[in-house]
Amino acid sequence: MPESEGYRDVNWDLVSSIRASKRRMQVLKALAESPQMNGELADDLEISTPWVRRQVKWLEERGLVEDLTESKPNYKIFGVTEDGEHVLEVI
Repeated sequence: MPESEGYRDVNWDLVSSIRASKRRMQVLKALAESPQMNGELADDLEISTPWVRRQVKWLEERGLVEDLTESKPNYKIFGVTEDGEHVLEVI
């Protein structure tokens, strides 16, 4: 697929929303490096766990990250989805 065709498939509104938040980009990039729990992300990025939780939820609602431990009610591990990887390629 030529590069120009790939860009037509990108949800640019979503990319813009991610670029608008430095922290949201950090969370997405960190999850692309390795699956993590919210608390681990908060420690690594030196931001509050509630803030990380909100950003992970936002990304999850848009299909960019997923809960890898769906059967667990607590201490969930999140990872980036294929759509999340695709968005990271254009960011």
